[in-house]
Amino acid sequence: MRALLARRGATDDEAGPTAPRPADRITLATRVAAVVAGLGLVAVVVFGVMWWTAANGSAAKTAAARDDALASARQIAVNLQSLDYTTVDKGLANWEASATGPLLDEFKKNQQQYADQIRKVQTTTKAKLVDAALSDIDVAAGKAKAVAAVDVTTTQTVNGAPSLPITKQVRIQLDLVRTPDAGWKAAAASAIRS
Repeated sequence: MRALLARRGATDDEAGPTAPRPADRITLATRVAAVVAGLGLVAVVVFGVMWWTAANGSAAKTAAARDDALASARQIAVNLQSLDYTTVDKGLANWEASATGPLLDEFKKNQQQYADQIRKVQTTTKAKLVDAALSDIDVAAGKAKAVAAVDVTTTQTVNGAPSLPITKQVRIQLDLVRTPDAGWKAAAASAIRS
């Protein structure tokens, strides 16, 4: 730049403020970068706090309880509609493991009667979940209501040979209760009539 000014016959002082010096450009770029980085850091902190609140707040706990209750309702619906006369004790144990309160009391009271009846008619039922949904949930009280649809395939052994399978869709309403040691269980179950 001095060579250019010398050719024109001007000195450094006469050049004036028209051309920024390289040091000024670096200082300006550094300041802009610092402001952008500071704004980025603020955005990271704000969005981090928002994410943590969403992931750990009461809405997240409600959603987790809802998901647990629904998963349990799905399995309970299948368990309560599946029973094989060749392994009836295991099937009835699944029923009891899926139940609590009055429903569990009923299963325990009538266990031998159920087992004898299933063995006598030599019937096997296998359930396959079609769909399930919660119709109500009270997380604080640990109660929920669910409805489920299952396809139940029934076969009966007659003269040592199984019958042709018959599949029927069954809709069930479940009253669920969250137990302290085993999660959600059915306190009541009833068929939904069309």
